[in-house]
Amino acid sequence: MNSFNFKEEYYKSLELLNPNGVDWDLVGVLANTSEVYTLSYDSKILSGIFEILVEPIVQNIAERNNLILAKGVQNAYPEFTLYDENLPKSKIAVDVKSTYRKFKRDGSLTNFSFTLGSYKSYLRDGVKGIKFPYKEYAEHWIVGFLYTRNENCKNVQIKKIIEAANLEAPYTDIEFFVQEKYKIAGLTPGSGNTTNIGSIKRNSIKDFENGIFGFNSDEDFVKYWSEYEK
Repeated sequence: MNSFNFKEEYYKSLELLNPNGVDWDLVGVLANTSEVYTLSYDSKILSGIFEILVEPIVQNIAERNNLILAKGVQNAYPEFTLYDENLPKSKIAVDVKSTYRKFKRDGSLTNFSFTLGSYKSYLRDGVKGIKFPYKEYAEHWIVGFLYTRNENCKNVQIKKIIEAANLEAPYTDIEFFVQEKYKIAGLTPGSGNTTNIGSIKRNSIKDFENGIFGFNSDEDFVKYWSEYEK
């Protein structure tokens, strides 16, 4: 897998699966009663939605490159693992993160960031809360989404399937990036009193896509966060 570049493969699969352009809009969940449960803009719900949107892309990457795709389990890292069964210690971790825009009174965008997993689990003991032992992973990638909450989608409603074409997605103005984790990781925890690693804080998705404001190497990232104490 020396010539394999996950970022290039991601964009290639994205184009192959969406030759007419990407439509990120999911508007509801269809029940077998032919009713549609609309989606609210609750961030917990939307994090799962973005995982659903990414999964076919990662599946396509695996199929085109004869790789095994292993899905993660709830509350464990990562969402997806790609690997060659002949190279079990060259696994690629793919995690999906999302956050929504917040605006200042003048309408300008405030700095935003992402949480990048716990610094007190697998980074320290190598096996806790992770699909495979940490030492078996050669690369760690983040697919990150930035969106604006759709204020028309605060609450879940039940609609008839005939109304589906008129339903709105709970988010608008999707932007995304694909980058290695260490290149977007920051120096402080990501949220409140949790033990989540925080990303850099910027007001442009391009800074995450370019990945020039994080750590210089994955080794530096692991050393810093595995030893981090508040």
